Amino acid sequence: MVWDVLNIIGTIAFALSGAMVALDKECDYDLLGVYALGFCCAFGGGAIRNLLIGVPVSALWEQGTLFIVAFISITLLFIFPRLFMNHWHKWGQTMDAFGLAAFAIQGAMFAIDARLPLIAVITAAA
Repeated sequence: MVWDVLNIIGTIAFALSGAMVALDKECDYDLLGVYALGFCCAFGGGAIRNLLIGVPVSALWEQGTLFIVAFISITLLFIFPRLFMNHWHKWGQTMDAFGLAAFAIQGAMFAIDARLPLIAVITAAA
């Protein structure tokens, strides 16, 4: 249960982080670009990790709830950018730290469950 909560926090943090970069005045992305960058940041690292340790690619599509969480987070950011930008400087790094920890533990657990060698567990956690 605790890891599920951390996984949700990490997904929100990384989705918002990517979307905030897309909404930066210098980048000037449109709505599709904001969603694309948000989803890439939220799910890209896990997809690559899964490929490296042999988890089927289809496992990414089994995270329907997390896709909805990321979609709602990015939508709220797009509608209320100032609300998030003001608080992101205060809480963004903390949420990123929780997300990184959750994703590292999740990757290591996947590798251990697959009975991979220690170097694969370390790589999956990184």
